[in-house]
Amino acid sequence: MQQAWFDYLIILLYLAAVIGIGVYFSRGEKSSENYLLGGRNMPFLAVGIACMMSLLSSVSIVMVPGEIFNNGLTLFSLSGTVGLLLVIPCYLLFTRFYFRLGSFTPYEYLEYRYDSTVRAVVAFSAFYTRTMYLAMVLYTTAKIFQATYAWPPWFSILLVGVVGIVYTVMGGTKAVVWTDVLQFFVLAGGFAVVVTILCGRIDGGAAEAVATAFRDGHGMPQFSQPEFYGLSPYVRLLFWLLLWGAVVTPLTTSCSDQITIQRLLSTRNWKEGFKSQCVATVSGMLFTFVLWFTGLAIYTYYRQNPDPALGPGSGDAAFFHFVSTQLPSPVPGLFMAAMLAAIMSTLSSGMNSMAAVWLKEIHQKFINRNLAPSAEVTVSKYATLLIGVFAVGLALALELSGQWLTQSVSEVGTIFYLIGAAILPAFLFAVLSSRANAKLIWGYTAFAFGEGVAMNLWYALSRSSEQAWRLDPAAGFGWAGKLDFCYAGIPLAAGAALLLPYLVPALRRRWSGRITALLGLLALGFAEGMLVWYFYSQAMVREVPLARSFAFFLPISFLGAFSILWFCPKQPREKYQGLTIATLGRPLLIPAARTMEISAASSENA
Repeated sequence: MQQAWFDYLIILLYLAAVIGIGVYFSRGEKSSENYLLGGRNMPFLAVGIACMMSLLSSVSIVMVPGEIFNNGLTLFSLSGTVGLLLVIPCYLLFTRFYFRLGSFTPYEYLEYRYDSTVRAVVAFSAFYTRTMYLAMVLYTTAKIFQATYAWPPWFSILLVGVVGIVYTVMGGTKAVVWTDVLQFFVLAGGFAVVVTILCGRIDGGAAEAVATAFRDGHGMPQFSQPEFYGLSPYVRLLFWLLLWGAVVTPLTTSCSDQITIQRLLSTRNWKEGFKSQCVATVSGMLFTFVLWFTGLAIYTYYRQNPDPALGPGSGDAAFFHFVSTQLPSPVPGLFMAAMLAAIMSTLSSGMNSMAAVWLKEIHQKFINRNLAPSAEVTVSKYATLLIGVFAVGLALALELSGQWLTQSVSEVGTIFYLIGAAILPAFLFAVLSSRANAKLIWGYTAFAFGEGVAMNLWYALSRSSEQAWRLDPAAGFGWAGKLDFCYAGIPLAAGAALLLPYLVPALRRRWSGRITALLGLLALGFAEGMLVWYFYSQAMVREVPLARSFAFFLPISFLGAFSILWFCPKQPREKYQGLTIATLGRPLLIPAARTMEISAASSENA
């Protein structure tokens, strides 16, 4: 679709303003603290808006209205209410420790509580998954613009990527935060105009938009269905698992998400950071409700005005189809600028935060420990540039290569997500108990990795078998039928055998014994996942094949590790004093050189 020249003028003015902010803040960046944390003196209101914008990506803008259009509001009902309300208590649980340590990243805390190996594996997992995420955001966004505005994907990737890289490299965190503030108002303005026009096109207005969607089952119909409150893996959504996710997600974000935590650490102290978190939570809830309403309204509009271009399951395209076909110029240009704002906010904050991870968790740990302040800034800028170029390059490769590379990136990403399964237990156990230790975290990581592999296999194999049966019932139930016990029994026996050497004290102290034990726990985790598959398939598969729901999981390993924690011996006092909730007010017992650095940071953050 050809846009009017005025639409493009709006987009160009917006891009020029973004680059101008980067140029303005490129002056005076003489230390990594200034470049990556804004000198730890950023105003709380700006930081709060930036935190909200960093997590409100184009993926959310597509996924939330699309899911509501296709299936209803239930998937987001608890995460958008309970989950957001828990963010503030989660801030108090974790972030105060990062301010006290004067940290650049949350992973530094893990080395004090455990050891350098736990810190390294969590940091590497975060670095890989976030960098891959940036490339996938660029790639999926380009596809949206191609379908909606007929922009070539390569053009969208280069436009967003290059502009984002330029202002992020030049201005660092200050440029990112203040650009996010600008982008907040652009996004809010774009949505306000589009939603107002949308309500005007619906017979009955905003009230009817909600009422029609709820009458047609696109509200929260599952709450009245008995199976919603069960624990069947063959039901798409389950109340208890949605509630678990609504609790775990803010815990994980608050303890380990570098993008959010780095923004909060750029304020003067934890109290200012707390104000920022409150701003982010309130504004996030408002935008969540706007996205909810947008999904309901788009459904009602096309319910009243059917469009043959939108078939079943086309919810992801419905909102953008409305923008491109129903709105007069210059509204599409305003909304395009709003979409670019959401994308570049995610991209810039991701590049800036991953540059901090590279500098503090990789470069200064493994390459050069003795960097001068000016050299830290140089390394950070080069890291930002290279991360951005890599994300753009991978996004272009995904576009040019087709599905096989996308699948490969997703598969490798899955491995790192599985390794990162221990992120929440590592942080949560550390702040709650003086008994938290590296052995427990490594054991949990291995077990949860095996469990995750089994659950992913269950989903992929049962889904493909069910689809094959629907096309040709002669294909049989396959993996969507009853599972044989041998698939659980063999890894169960192998895991037990691999753990036996660890019972010998002499072998327990050797690396070979430890690695064998970890492999045994991995096998046992895989066996546990396969046992869950076995029992459910034997009990519930009857006349038709059944595929596991994408949202199903049981937190067996997490609850097991949490129970084991309280039977572990207390760690030496220097490993936990001042670093757990119970000892927060006590002095830290850590090496003297580091104590001086922390004292200086703490006095500034008081």
